[in-house]
Amino acid sequence: MEGTILRGAVAIALTCSVAGCHQPDQASQAVKRDVPQANRPADSFQSAVKRPAQAPAPLATPDNALSEKVKDALTNTTEIKAGGLQVSAADGVVTLYGTVEADREKQRAALIAMDIEGVRSVVNNLVVIRGSG
Repeated sequence: MEGTILRGAVAIALTCSVAGCHQPDQASQAVKRDVPQANRPADSFQSAVKRPAQAPAPLATPDNALSEKVKDALTNTTEIKAGGLQVSAADGVVTLYGTVEADREKQRAALIAMDIEGVRSVVNNLVVIRGSG
């Protein structure tokens, strides 16, 4: 008889403890209600994620200015179809990239670049491709 009472008491205790697990704790409900909208985990994650700033405009360096002067000179000439040309400069050394239709255009581009004030030398990496203009 004693074992039956003990088993019954254990069963009642287990039932009460399991039933208690399914009911929300009043303290935790108060905490959930008191949490401001901005401090919820999903909201705090969104506020922690920062959008990348816009990339700053390239600085106006002497090399950039020289590149632009050469590119403008090549674009403004009628002797060269300069649509696909690219120009870079470093310490007065100008490098030409891209394609031209004829060898004379390639040579003329180097001469035009060499005439620009500040250009010390020209690296001519233009490629002649007939019909590229």
